[in-house]
Amino acid sequence: MALDFVSNSTLIVTNNPALYSAGLFVIRFNEKVSLHNYAVTCKAKQNKRMTYDFFANKTDILEILDFLFNETDLQVYDLGSPFGKEICEYKTFKEISSKFDFGIDQFGTTFQLWTPRHGGKPVFRRIVLDPKRCDGHTFRYATEGWGLIQLYFGGLKNEILKRSHIGHFNESRALKNESSTTVYGKVSDWDWQEIQRTSRKLKYQLQNKMAIRKIGSFGVLPGADKLENQGIILR
Repeated sequence: MALDFVSNSTLIVTNNPALYSAGLFVIRFNEKVSLHNYAVTCKAKQNKRMTYDFFANKTDILEILDFLFNETDLQVYDLGSPFGKEICEYKTFKEISSKFDFGIDQFGTTFQLWTPRHGGKPVFRRIVLDPKRCDGHTFRYATEGWGLIQLYFGGLKNEILKRSHIGHFNESRALKNESSTTVYGKVSDWDWQEIQRTSRKLKYQLQNKMAIRKIGSFGVLPGADKLENQGIILR
């Protein structure tokens, strides 16, 4: 699918978790900003949307991606682009696995998942940046939409492996927040039953086929389990 970009947007700073869930996020500027110095906030209570957290190392992550590309029809997009770049759609396992240091990047890696079966369409929003705070860069892009499924792979930093996450809005929560923005179109454009079927399939794969144990409600995949046995903290 060709990427249709929405231009002339402004940087969005919000404390509304509903907007985070749909793909919006806050950029937190430090004294010196690099391409990766932004934080994606995706906190929402379980009763607001489908969510499942798990621990995965690089080997586990590559297995998940292999499943996505070979066993599903999901299209994989960057949640946010680097400064000065557009959103990438990854069409092959090789394309995505060669680009990222999965399980090593301390900031983690986040994607949006979509298929035409879900109805609606992702929005590729152009975000205007302050070049004084962004090493001269003036824009970046974000992938947003009511029915997108967000996939976040946690990173490893200071001997701590951050948990990974998959989640999306449910229809009732999206409807409650529909009036907060006109950019995404109508909530009714999305096939929420189909989205739920897809997310259940993904959760079943992670929880029942890949995870070998749990820490609380969080699944632990084999590679992450090995890291913990080597002294890495799972958090």
